[in-house]
Amino acid sequence: MKPTIFHRFLLSNLLMFIFINISLSQNLTDQQGRKQGKWVKNYNYGSMRYEGMFLDDKPVGEFKYYYKDGSLKAITRYSASGDSAATKSFHKNGKTMAEGIYFKQQKEGKWLYYSDLDEALISEENYKNGQLHGKLITFYPESGKPAEILEYREGKREGPLLKFFPEGSTMTEGTYVNDSLDGKFTLYWPDGKIQVSGAYDHGMQSGDWTYYDEEGNPVSDGDFRFEVLENDTIEFDFPPKTD
Repeated sequence: MKPTIFHRFLLSNLLMFIFINISLSQNLTDQQGRKQGKWVKNYNYGSMRYEGMFLDDKPVGEFKYYYKDGSLKAITRYSASGDSAATKSFHKNGKTMAEGIYFKQQKEGKWLYYSDLDEALISEENYKNGQLHGKLITFYPESGKPAEILEYREGKREGPLLKFFPEGSTMTEGTYVNDSLDGKFTLYWPDGKIQVSGAYDHGMQSGDWTYYDEEGNPVSDGDFRFEVLENDTIEFDFPPKTD
């Protein structure tokens, strides 16, 4: 039997009824104003920002976050208390960007960051109360070998600085004290011979500095100045907020 106009009308109204009921059953608050059940939050122009479940105003279970173009930005799994969140975020092309733990909206413990080309590991960072704390290792994505190793304490560089050439030999050795280079500082040629030798005092070059050619012969000394290039910490604009 062919559908009549009446049947189409009934079907249209049924679909509308289902849509309204689904809409009414999400984004609910209780008498105390606390979020309960499924919530969907949209960007200002309408596309979905996130979706997930709340219990007594705290996120629980799995949340999905989206970029404005609709592609998946992150999957976050909240603990029963809602305080801890295991997060895996994605580049817009779908490749894994980063993974780690948030505790009360702050990074905690080990975080790993990946290339948007082939998901090669590019950085390993450690956090405490939202601040870098412990080792930060930057990798050459092509080989997976360390490019730089730093130590952090409560957000400041504190301890040995090591940089490496792509093949693995040491490029730079130094020490950070209270976020500034301090003490002996050495640059090497790729074959391991010393290129520059000197010292820092609270971030400023101090005392005698000696420069060597690739054969290991001193070529100059004195107060010649040069810049030490430092890798920037990789940051991603994604705290799993649900407000």
